Amino acid sequence: MAEENENFIKRLKNNESSAWGELVNLYGDKLFAYALSLCSNHEISSEIVQQVFINVFERKDKLSTEYSLKSYLYKSTFNKFIDLHRKKKSMAILHEQYYLMLDQFAVKSEDDYLKDRLEMMNREIDKLPNKTKEVFYLSKKRGFSNIEISELLDISIKTVEGHMTKAFKLLRTEMKKIKN
Repeated sequence: MAEENENFIKRLKNNESSAWGELVNLYGDKLFAYALSLCSNHEISSEIVQQVFINVFERKDKLSTEYSLKSYLYKSTFNKFIDLHRKKKSMAILHEQYYLMLDQFAVKSEDDYLKDRLEMMNREIDKLPNKTKEVFYLSKKRGFSNIEISELLDISIKTVEGHMTKAFKLLRTEMKKIKN
């Protein structure tokens, strides 16, 4: 067995194409099954096995005839899985940080937008005619009903409704101008 291993490694070092074909035929499916048992994903398992064979090819001159090629291939497969797992874990942390930053930016942008819109609305409310502004303030900021406003200001309910309609119409018109 040790002699077969030694001859096989020598053939790989000599770059015999038949040796490479034998290596893939002999270990490809077994390494794939092993990688699949580690990660339970066909694509990732296939990628791991391909990387192992590429690494063997790139490091063929460093292969030692004293060690089992089979053990080397399985150990390489395991190491590739661990490397991939570490990469994914670090990428997951980066993605998480990225999404947190995006979320903070979105919340901040949304908060800034709402703050700006509220300031604009308050400026436009201040521009309303005095009586309309007073009725609007009592209704929307203090929460009074039209009947309560009518009694408080000693005006009819229809007048209260008229002031509210006027306030909404003016505010809507001004906010459309600002929006465009």
